[in-house]
Amino acid sequence: MERHQTSKLLRMIDNMPVAVMTVDPDDFTITYANETSKDLIRQIEHLLPIQAENLVGTSIDVFHRHPEHQRRLISDPANLPHSARIRLGPEALDLKVTAITADNGDFLGPMLTWALVTREVAAEERILRLAQYDTLTGLANRNTFQEWIEDRLAQPGHRMAVFFLDLDGFKTINDTRGHGVGDAVLRIVADRLRTICSAPDLRIGRIGGDEFAVLLPDDESARAETLAGRLVAALGAPYSFGDHVNMQIGTSIGIARSPDHGDTVEQILSRADIALYVAKTAGKGKYTVYEPIMGDRIREREHLKADLRAALQTMEDLFVFYQPIVDIRTREVKAREALVRWYHRERGWISPAEFIPVAEESGLIDQLSRFVLHRACSDAMRWEDEARVAVNMSATQFGNGTLAALVREALAKSGLPAERLEIEVTETALLTAEHDVVGDFQQLHRLGVRIALDDFGTGYSSLAHLRLYSFDKIKIDGSFVRDAVTRPDCAAVVKAVADLGRRLGVTTVAEGVETVEHLERVMEEGCSEIQGYLIKRPGPEPVDQPRVMEINRLLQARQARV
Repeated sequence: MERHQTSKLLRMIDNMPVAVMTVDPDDFTITYANETSKDLIRQIEHLLPIQAENLVGTSIDVFHRHPEHQRRLISDPANLPHSARIRLGPEALDLKVTAITADNGDFLGPMLTWALVTREVAAEERILRLAQYDTLTGLANRNTFQEWIEDRLAQPGHRMAVFFLDLDGFKTINDTRGHGVGDAVLRIVADRLRTICSAPDLRIGRIGGDEFAVLLPDDESARAETLAGRLVAALGAPYSFGDHVNMQIGTSIGIARSPDHGDTVEQILSRADIALYVAKTAGKGKYTVYEPIMGDRIREREHLKADLRAALQTMEDLFVFYQPIVDIRTREVKAREALVRWYHRERGWISPAEFIPVAEESGLIDQLSRFVLHRACSDAMRWEDEARVAVNMSATQFGNGTLAALVREALAKSGLPAERLEIEVTETALLTAEHDVVGDFQQLHRLGVRIALDDFGTGYSSLAHLRLYSFDKIKIDGSFVRDAVTRPDCAAVVKAVADLGRRLGVTTVAEGVETVEHLERVMEEGCSEIQGYLIKRPGPEPVDQPRVMEINRLLQARQARV
């Protein structure tokens, strides 16, 4: 009977979809390998000195370039369990070693479970590269460039200069000749930057749109100004390709030095940006080094900060607009994203991209987020379709232990069921206080609140984040969605994330769907839900519509007078 049970157990292990092997802890030979192991070995036999049929009885050393370390590891149960990733030529194996013990606790030997993960590793490496580099030009993206500045700042006695470059006249080419021509020009700009900045100590990045940056790891004025002059000349030369001949653009450059002009990333970038603004207003095609007198722009931000603080006192000019997120097949509204809007009595509607950073810098973000969260939960209670409401939270609000209490308060006051609330978070928040963020996520999930990863693909995107954190939804950044129509690499990213979402049981939302072509492509790539202007633009709740219409009429009349 015992022999029958043993035979039955071995047959079950043989038929498991997981590759399993056992190893003798004394001579390190493979004592058992199930059929799944042999099937996987057959796929990589050309990389090994053995064949699948001869696996049992062979030394485990055949899998390792340095077997001594592996032998020490698996011979001592104190080291187990242990996980590792092994490279065999172009292939990658994920290995997990656990200890098999007798009833009395004696170590009988290690058991290895393993899998061929070459495709998964390639996908992760691709997403990591997309997180660090701009797919159009191949240059470092904004986040990577900022990391370079941080690394330089961390060096004792550091000195450096940071250049901000903005292309003059690019918008005209992009608008009149099409995005395809615009993209080609940006690639040529990147090539010219590589040529001029060929010295090994120079770093180049694309900050966004038609903005580029250069990091010079010293602050020698002569070298910086010589480089700036060469950049202005090189980028101002005519651009020609195909039928497009002698197109003319130029560049303006703002330069900030550290430590003279600041000793944090924010200060250096802000002051390079101020210098760039001055260069553009001086007639374009010029470079300007930051001077304290240029601080008018900083003072403008201080005025904006004061005005925002006043607006938060009354809440009269703050609104929450909503944009639906719909099922890609049925067009049923699954959720609505809450988007804060601010009407300034003198300046009109102010972009969230302008006032939210001000709120974060000034400590007003908690008050602003509380307003949006409470208003969103309250509004959602009136929706007849009982769709969920999605609320963005600033990275500054994660990891300080207050988020769950804020959410609990809003749910209790509005009466909204927790499962109808989604909290959206960008990957930037995941890097601010990683362990505390995990705690925030756990508390939110215990409340029953859903969590969405927003703008996936633009920040420090990594499959590691999808393993470490429990997400209910992944939102694919609109830049990939829009470019997926014309660029196979962006389409591949959309498809990869959609496939990943299906495997993880996570909803994938394609943001920025503005045309039928965008819709057709994301449907083809397998996304679950969509959001964008094609479906509906963000708009106010019915209770706010009369006031918003009055504001817009007032702005139109003001514009007509101008």
